[in-house]
Amino acid sequence: MTTPLLAIPNVSEGRDRQAIGAVAAAFDARLLDVHLDPDHHRSVFTLAGAPGQLAGAVLSGAAEVIRRVDVNRHVGIHPRVGAIDVAPIV
Repeated sequence: MTTPLLAIPNVSEGRDRQAIGAVAAAFDARLLDVHLDPDHHRSVFTLAGAPGQLAGAVLSGAAEVIRRVDVNRHVGIHPRVGAIDVAPIV
């Protein structure tokens, strides 16, 4: 039995539902949850996948984030660290 892994990418977009939906679709893994925070202007995605699957899924999603998120226009409580600032795989 293969133990699934989780990826938890954090994205600097918490208001534009169309962009968030496109990013969610671009993550090529099982999407378990999307937490939207419009005040912080961030979304946290929780993905599950088999070992070896999640790195590529996170890269696919990150490419969509870079196409859609401009941190130069980002205004929110959370600082602008990057369009996708952390994406841990645990």
